Amino acid sequence: MGFKEAMLQRNQELIDQFNRDEQLWHRLQWRKVNRRVRFPKLGALSHAILDLGDEMRERRRPAYCVGRKWIGKRP
Repeated sequence: MGFKEAMLQRNQELIDQFNRDEQLWHRLQWRKVNRRVRFPKLGALSHAILDLGDEMRERRRPAYCVGRKWIGKRP
């Protein structure tokens, strides 16, 4: 694989990551708005805590293979 192909592949990976993050943001935003409509009497602090809980649940541990490009392949 040449340099140009490697750069194109890396760019595509960055674009894919951006799209996944964008989809995650839209899901979280939808939950946030929906919760505020369903429970308008909850205080701002309660909403903030619930929003943080949503974000924590959606986070995933990074895959171990991400660092292989810079560190080197491991068996």
